[in-house]
Amino acid sequence: MAHSFERILLVTEHTEFDGGAERLAFDIARQCGIGLRAVFPVVQNLEYEISSPDLAQRSAREFAERVAQLRVAAQEAGIALDLVVRQCEAPHAAIVQEAREYRADLIIARRRGQRSFLSKLMIGEMVSKVAAEAPCSMLFVPRKAHLWSRAILAAIDLGVEAEPVAAMAATVAVSCRLPLTLMTVSEDDMALTRLEAIAAGLGVAAECVVVAGKPHEAILSMAETKHADLIVAGRYRSSTTKNIIGHTDHSVLVVKGDA
Repeated sequence: MAHSFERILLVTEHTEFDGGAERLAFDIARQCGIGLRAVFPVVQNLEYEISSPDLAQRSAREFAERVAQLRVAAQEAGIALDLVVRQCEAPHAAIVQEAREYRADLIIARRRGQRSFLSKLMIGEMVSKVAAEAPCSMLFVPRKAHLWSRAILAAIDLGVEAEPVAAMAATVAVSCRLPLTLMTVSEDDMALTRLEAIAAGLGVAAECVVVAGKPHEAILSMAETKHADLIVAGRYRSSTTKNIIGHTDHSVLVVKGDA
């Protein structure tokens, strides 16, 4: 794979929920021939440490074991891992700060974490907050996801950020030598002409499709039809993008508008 990304930041706590994100980050780094930065957020709670020192020490040991396991996993995968531990009160703020300082062009993170009273959320609370403030594009990875190998689907909103989303999807498709579909959900007769103009401007052979219906349902249906194992979208704050992330078994790359 060519260098679709140069500075990748993996967000992980090395739990069972982070397995997909770690595996995919290792694969991308290895195939791109680049190193990988990982940030491991650790929440500080002085009151807990003072009131329950035994439990705090046990938590510290468990954390150290997970860090050591992650280092071993990276070594076994042949990845040069630069692991940064961020002690913080607000994990999402620490992660965003790390991404800015590292000048990351891609953040890779799990889709959801441990089940709790927030279990009905389609996207984990910490990851959602990171995405809302991320300085770069972000890849959401379900636990069982693997590196894409079949097809790329770009969900294009012709009104907002169409070109950056299409350009990112094309870059990944070309570097991975995978078929690319550009699609939009619209009843506008000119939508197909606009999509085809975007594809022509990219200089890639992309199939252009316009469908009607509820946006996230139409996009997920098209992903199945085209056997796409990576969906590229824009505007994380939109309900459509969040529904795509929450209801697909594949990774979703959300493109920052100025990426």
